[in-house]
Amino acid sequence: MAVVQTVVARTIKSSDSLAHFEERVSRRLEALARTQGMLSRRGEGKVMFGDLLREELAAHVELDGDGNGTQVTTSGPREVPMPSSTVQTLALGLHELATNATKYGALASPGGRLAVRWQMVKGGDGSRLQIDWRESGVADVPAPGDPPRGGGYGRELIERALPYQLGARTSYAFTADGVHCTIEIATSPKAGRGS
Repeated sequence: MAVVQTVVARTIKSSDSLAHFEERVSRRLEALARTQGMLSRRGEGKVMFGDLLREELAAHVELDGDGNGTQVTTSGPREVPMPSSTVQTLALGLHELATNATKYGALASPGGRLAVRWQMVKGGDGSRLQIDWRESGVADVPAPGDPPRGGGYGRELIERALPYQLGARTSYAFTADGVHCTIEIATSPKAGRGS
């Protein structure tokens, strides 16, 4: 419930009308519902990152069984289990990236492309998942210093909430032809916040 409360409060703050709020909060709550469905279906097992990514992308674009589509390519190890404590917040980050790509980025124009790659890396604090989200073919990229499109909630979630809540290392930048975002997150609960 705390996550829902935070999502609603942040959505209110970044909405300029009731219709705008309704559309945004509905999509964010749908993302949370998808995540809750995955968590409840897993039984004793863990949610795999690849499944989480495919579930979120498939809510926005048509994908094949491997998570690829006309404008989307995904690649990484199939079996990357995520701690239950990280799934909801990470799913919201993926939702915001996918929503922005659909509205303003690579998935908003026929020439755009999205490539999501992930890998496991070892560090002093244990195994971590590195996610590389790279959009290309976007003609109308905001200039440095321009206000964020859509209120900036997604970027704030990635740059502030993921590091604070999950101990993630993140970067978010506009390149010449699209967004490039990286997220590195612990895959064991003990290596989470503050690592």
